[in-house]
Amino acid sequence: MLKKVDATKGPLLKLIFIYTIPLILSTILQNLFEVADKAVLGNMAGSVAVAAIGATGTVTSLIISGAVGLSTGTSIILARYIGQKNDEKIRTTIDTSLIAGVSLGLIVAVAGFFVAPLFLTATKCPAECYDGALIYMRIYLAAAPASLLYNYGSAILRTLGDTQRPLVYISIAGVVNVVLNVILCLILPEKVAAVAIATVASKIISAALVLWRLCRFDGSARVSLSRMRFDPAAFGQVLRFGIPASISQLVIPLSSLQITTAVNSFGVDAVAGSSAASSIHMMLAAFPGGFGAAATTFMGQNIGAKDTKRVRKSFRYLFLLSVSISGALGALTCLGGEFWLGIILGRSSEAAIAYGMIRLFHVVLFLFVSGANGIFSHALQAFGYPLFTSITNIAFTLGFRVLWMQFVYPQSPKFDTVMLCFTVSWILNMLLYAVFFAVIYRRYVKKGICKKI
Repeated sequence: MLKKVDATKGPLLKLIFIYTIPLILSTILQNLFEVADKAVLGNMAGSVAVAAIGATGTVTSLIISGAVGLSTGTSIILARYIGQKNDEKIRTTIDTSLIAGVSLGLIVAVAGFFVAPLFLTATKCPAECYDGALIYMRIYLAAAPASLLYNYGSAILRTLGDTQRPLVYISIAGVVNVVLNVILCLILPEKVAAVAIATVASKIISAALVLWRLCRFDGSARVSLSRMRFDPAAFGQVLRFGIPASISQLVIPLSSLQITTAVNSFGVDAVAGSSAASSIHMMLAAFPGGFGAAATTFMGQNIGAKDTKRVRKSFRYLFLLSVSISGALGALTCLGGEFWLGIILGRSSEAAIAYGMIRLFHVVLFLFVSGANGIFSHALQAFGYPLFTSITNIAFTLGFRVLWMQFVYPQSPKFDTVMLCFTVSWILNMLLYAVFFAVIYRRYVKKGICKKI
């Protein structure tokens, strides 16, 4: 039976697992959409087709991330209102967030069609895969309204304590995606377009299912399409906490533009190998991401309920779980890295697999650092200080990476040097997060004070 988690009461550790396991599995399955695309192309069309999708990764992330980042503002304030049992605020926040998400999606879809060629040219997409990359990017961005509706809707469900139904919905959409990938690749001559269409179909299905669930939710959180209204005040609250988080989301793809350009300069094998390793990393990142999202919900609801002791315990449990599990998974994945890369790229792509292993060593092996960063950043957001996560990301994700690519990489223009940029920036990020968090956490523990909503 599907359960709704109330983070303010009950055995904490058990509730954390009930909450995070479906969320982690949902994120893994969502990323399997992309992996399925690449695996089908790698085995049916070759590494050039995989590179076509890989070349769009940073650009599509840049275009969509800012809009998705605003959903963090919804999670922050919704968690507080749930803890306060404020039914009216819960209802208006949900309605406003869904309307804003779909509206932003429409803007992204239209703008993306026109800016796609500019971005691919700016990142020096290899000529062999440029046409395929452009086709994939335009079709993929056309699904932005559905993609954002799913992201906003699932963020609302997670904050309400329901992480299990999004898992069911993403499973259904994932099966459709894989089946359509194979069928359309057998039918259509343009394989990249085939997997793009399959991905769009899966996103529409997952968005429709999440909306269907919200329309049948119990109590004040239930969505009524005929009575939905946009509340400027509620949107202002979402922007207040969502814009800093959105900036943090944008910083990552922005900082990766120079990195993407450098990777593209090593040729199609480097693009394909890096893309395959990135897909593996994104699936594993579901673990620190899931525990991080749990920090926003568990700490946020208990801050709203004014249960200081439970806030402290939530942070400690989640930090230990995120760091230890992420570290173990990162090490195990690197040990079997060639096997996993071979599944995506095809066994004959030895050069691409070699590039992929370099990325795994520098990024996935240090997943435990990402595990710590995820808890620190979401805890700061729960306390009402998302601006601190933006400052940290701007300083060390964007600023440091730009400086690295400008001054360090030219001294040693190797693929390893490019990948090492990720590792060092993560560690520096963690150190500054720890400083910010220590100040806010100590203040809360001593005085029970956090930023008001």
